Amino acid sequence: DAKRSGFSAELKIDGAAVSLTYRNGVLVTGATRGNGTIGEDVTANLRTVRDVPLRLRTTTPPDIVEVRGEIYYPFDRFEQMNEARVQAGEPVFANPRNAAAGALRQLDPAITATRPLRFFGYSAVAPAGTVLPFRTQSEVIATLKEWGIPIAPHHVRCESLDDVAGWAHEVETKIRAQLNFAID
Repeated sequence: DAKRSGFSAELKIDGAAVSLTYRNGVLVTGATRGNGTIGEDVTANLRTVRDVPLRLRTTTPPDIVEVRGEIYYPFDRFEQMNEARVQAGEPVFANPRNAAAGALRQLDPAITATRPLRFFGYSAVAPAGTVLPFRTQSEVIATLKEWGIPIAPHHVRCESLDDVAGWAHEVETKIRAQLNFAID
């Protein structure tokens, strides 16, 4: 189908990968990627991240859907936090990705709630037999946005690999330096 050909080009956020499971549109579990097969349950901590919706914004949610994405620290908030830690005589965090992952693993969700974590979603999957309202990655991104899941800016649909290469060059030369978060 010519309408479905092409490529979805997106930023790869450098954060902590998480999986959010929604049943009938309500967040029931949140986990880290862990070792790639088994993650750590961090539901209570993810509920404190303002960008993570506790309920999907739709009247017809799938019975069950897993939204995958990245928890990250915005650069400006990371720098402010490290400055405050220096003034308090506490050790600083090495980088935003490790700080985000550490905040998710706090034993006390109240500590996680004080951290200025943000979230971008990029994927949604469901058990076999569950029909999701999309067939292409571009449709996934549009549906996540409709559901109230924040998505990273600067995603585009490209017609060819040359278009993807041109977009990647633009990201490296013009966009990356303007972002308030890390990308790979």
